[in-house]
Amino acid sequence: MLPTCPVCGKPMKITELKCTHDNVKVSGMFQVSPLAFLDKEDMKFVILFLRSRGNLKEMERVTGVGYFTLRGKLDKLLNKLGLKPIGDDVVDEEDVFTKLEKRLISIDDALAILRKKKRGENDG
Repeated sequence: MLPTCPVCGKPMKITELKCTHDNVKVSGMFQVSPLAFLDKEDMKFVILFLRSRGNLKEMERVTGVGYFTLRGKLDKLLNKLGLKPIGDDVVDEEDVFTKLEKRLISIDDALAILRKKKRGENDG
């Protein structure tokens, strides 16, 4: 886990790398994986999730923690990382009309999106 600023609490940036073998240092602004910002418990969950190949039922068997608790933890983790589950693209009608008004999508595109949303509501 990367440290946070002791003054403001925001994530700190990586600006220097050092090789402990030959003492070479490289300075600059370095990109860091979003996973580097996870705390120890979240990282343990991610590792277990990967080791179980994403099978929450297997994680339930191994940990004794209920499926829905694990699912909730996964949802919180996705939220922390700013990710949406695939297929959870909730269509907001207001957003469709805003995009249409700004001419970001065509009328046909807007109708297709709204039809797809309507079909999804009727299925579930």
